[in-house]
Amino acid sequence: MRIVRAIGIGILLWVLIFAEISIFQIGLQLTRLFAQVVHYILLIPIGILGAWMYYKSGDEVNGFLLGIFVLITGIILDALITVPVFLEGNYADFYADPFLWVGFLVLVVVFGTYDLARQK
Repeated sequence: MRIVRAIGIGILLWVLIFAEISIFQIGLQLTRLFAQVVHYILLIPIGILGAWMYYKSGDEVNGFLLGIFVLITGIILDALITVPVFLEGNYADFYADPFLWVGFLVLVVVFGTYDLARQK
């Protein structure tokens, strides 16, 4: 795995997801459930973009492993930026949210599925 490339993809996806959530949940003030549905739908093309950007380098790392690594990058950025700056340091509520964990699962599955599809 190309660590620096994977971290860069993780940072890019974190920024895209942060912008997407800011627009739909904060900017448009959609209801929480509707905003989450939109988020999960948009998470698929965002994840595909990240996987495509990573794999165009020709690396052969397992997609599920790459998805987990990208996810960890995002979790670290959430812990360093999102929670303390935008949520006033409430880590327990942020990481206990089941919607967040569904999003984590969707991202990893998208990366893994992309890898499986490109190998065929």
